[in-house]
Amino acid sequence: MRYRRLIPLCFLPALHLLVPGCSDDVSEFAIADAVVTIDARAKPGGAVNVKVDARNSGQATWVPGEVTLTLPEGQGFASASLALSGEVDPDGRGTFTGTLTAPVRTGLFKLNFNAQYEGARFGEPIVSPATELTCSDGVYCNGAERLVAGQCVSGKDPCDDGAECTTDTCDEDKDTCNHTLGPGCASCTSDCTPDCTGKVCGDNGCGGSCGSCPAGEACANATNECKPANQPGSCASPLDLLPAGTALLGVHHITGDTTNGLHEVVPTCNSTSTAVESVYKFELTEKMGIEARVYGYDTVLHIRKENPATPSNECLDDKPAATVGCSDDAAPPGDYGSRVDAALDVGTYYLIVDGFDASQYGAFDLQVKFTANGCVPHCDGLYCGTDDGCGGDCGTCDTGFACSAEGKCRPDPCVPDCKDKQCGDDGCGGTCGACAEGSLCVPATSKCQVFANCDNEAPVCDPPCGAGEFCGTDCGCHAANEPMADLVIDEKRLAEEILFDKLDVSPNSCAFIEQCVGGTGERKLLRFSVEAKNQGMATLTVPPPAERPDLFLFSPCHGHYHFNGFATYALLDQNGKEVVTGRKQAYCMEDTQQIALGPNVGCNKIYTCEDQGIQRGWSDLYGNTLDCQWLDITDVPAGEYFIQVKLNPSREFEEVSLDNNTATVPVTIP
Repeated sequence: MRYRRLIPLCFLPALHLLVPGCSDDVSEFAIADAVVTIDARAKPGGAVNVKVDARNSGQATWVPGEVTLTLPEGQGFASASLALSGEVDPDGRGTFTGTLTAPVRTGLFKLNFNAQYEGARFGEPIVSPATELTCSDGVYCNGAERLVAGQCVSGKDPCDDGAECTTDTCDEDKDTCNHTLGPGCASCTSDCTPDCTGKVCGDNGCGGSCGSCPAGEACANATNECKPANQPGSCASPLDLLPAGTALLGVHHITGDTTNGLHEVVPTCNSTSTAVESVYKFELTEKMGIEARVYGYDTVLHIRKENPATPSNECLDDKPAATVGCSDDAAPPGDYGSRVDAALDVGTYYLIVDGFDASQYGAFDLQVKFTANGCVPHCDGLYCGTDDGCGGDCGTCDTGFACSAEGKCRPDPCVPDCKDKQCGDDGCGGTCGACAEGSLCVPATSKCQVFANCDNEAPVCDPPCGAGEFCGTDCGCHAANEPMADLVIDEKRLAEEILFDKLDVSPNSCAFIEQCVGGTGERKLLRFSVEAKNQGMATLTVPPPAERPDLFLFSPCHGHYHFNGFATYALLDQNGKEVVTGRKQAYCMEDTQQIALGPNVGCNKIYTCEDQGIQRGWSDLYGNTLDCQWLDITDVPAGEYFIQVKLNPSREFEEVSLDNNTATVPVTIP
């Protein structure tokens, strides 16, 4: 029996060593291998049950009442303690349990518990899994419940699009909405007036068509005319890339114009494009490398290889297998231009100058470089430089300019200009100063500015919200029934558009600079497409980067701003453990395609990379051939895994629901 229950032997020095575990020295206490179980969800102000199983890794016995786990103040919850269920000898395992009272607020909370002996702390803090304090009852289709004035208030039907002529249905299993048009119901917003004046075919400006073309003809979308399907620059009659007899090796400059082109093919790196294109053809009798760059508008550039058994069919083949390379935005050339590089075997190829969408066409400049023996030029991210790795250069600078160490052309001599600037680029590759910690440089003003810090996981609204309002994850006050955006992932596209690829990465590569790969050299990539759909009843909008640089990352490779952390990508094993650490993916948020029907859905694209957002009823598609649209699996063994994608992981946007922002699909790595 343990005499310390009857006699305070700890105060008798002569007997101290005779009673195992009896100690008044906190250094003899330690804790390890803690496993925390906590309620994943709870109501604001409700009970949160916690259990911690841990190993006694110290020299003294744990005794109930003397050893506890304590939740300190300052974590949103009131200070509380977890009680030990029984004595635990050294190297044994014990259980601490307790019930916490949640604060009357919403958010995602990870709690730190401290182990204590007689009030003295020992060991490292024990961190719990996240607990979501929410009014949501977990049922999507009955509306979003909100915390208003300390009470949970029921929400309205999340799939009601406000149009009487549509039938709105809600899929509770997938947390998604569907809208079916009734008789006489417009497929998109009624304030759009179709315009087919002088148009035989193509878009009527409201999501409809002005007509189709007869057999043997195709629509020139830019001019809305039917033209012969075998007109020059079409798949049936491609243009010669170079005049007959011209040696391929070397650099060639070509100008063209897609204004009168046809829309016949769809680039694999932008599968929603309806842009007109110009098709070029060339033939290789020996293995060569190619680097092609095109600019002039928001271009897409792709290469397809002809199968001798089916001549010209591959030009019209929109499946990834026929595509050798595809690019939508690259640096160089930057400014929404595109660049493709690849090693090409003997055969016949189509080089296709395309556009991002139907509005993108016109005059373009095309530069094509052919190199010997299949050597692929390494000019990713370099606008100039003396070595492309294939005996050539990455570009030369005009008179009065010199190539900087970063591979950019700078004025020579270059005089830094920092007049009236606190920060930002000095025009010569340097900066005009650094902002103090806690402030950021605003590109529009070149001034340092402090931005309000919002804890999106545990938001606090200051000043407090008024009557009928709730505090959103954006730290803003919103009316309880305010229409909200709602992002969901097209899980079918994610599962079906998976590709495996290899990429040779140099230190100057955009993929390396933007930390999309784990190193240089040959990397093995798992590519996939992500389509973010806004099925909510409100547009997802963000302030411009010039005003809120804290929300954006400038991509020096692509030459424009991306919204920071729009999504996260991760590879999970069969137990749900991350194999490839989740990587933040920045997005240039824009309208790609209409995904919902109804008279309250916009017919036309509004948002672009220059003015970012996603309309209600529209989606933003990132195709699997875009830069960084992958996970680096170079060091991952073959086997069965899962791709997991989360939208709005940092909760920057207030949405109808955050429960439908994640998609997980299986993948087999060969």
